[in-house]
Amino acid sequence: MLTNIDSKFDELVFFAQVKRRPSLFLGKLSLLSFRDQLFGMNYAFSFYCQESPLKYFNLFVTCYHEEIIKDLNGYACWWNHILYTSGNNDAYAFESFFIEFEKYLRDVHNVCLPEVT
Repeated sequence: MLTNIDSKFDELVFFAQVKRRPSLFLGKLSLLSFRDQLFGMNYAFSFYCQESPLKYFNLFVTCYHEEIIKDLNGYACWWNHILYTSGNNDAYAFESFFIEFEKYLRDVHNVCLPEVT
């Protein structure tokens, strides 16, 4: 049984790696595929960690809903909004996600994605 999985997982490095080589992680440039991977990771981490190691991402989602979508009905979600504002182009939506996510990291947390090879 894994006990300290969150101490071995570096969220910012993970996002930097996916951004640099999306086809390695997703098979293609796709926000929807990335969304599915993130949902699966959050679910898997919930079995082994008290808190999700995707802290920046989860805070980003909350902030995106509150600051950008502002949907009081709860029907809109971050990935659907990014996809819609990207002209329903899944590959462009993937790039748009990283623009928004990195802007959030800089503005709110004063951090950026590390350089990865």
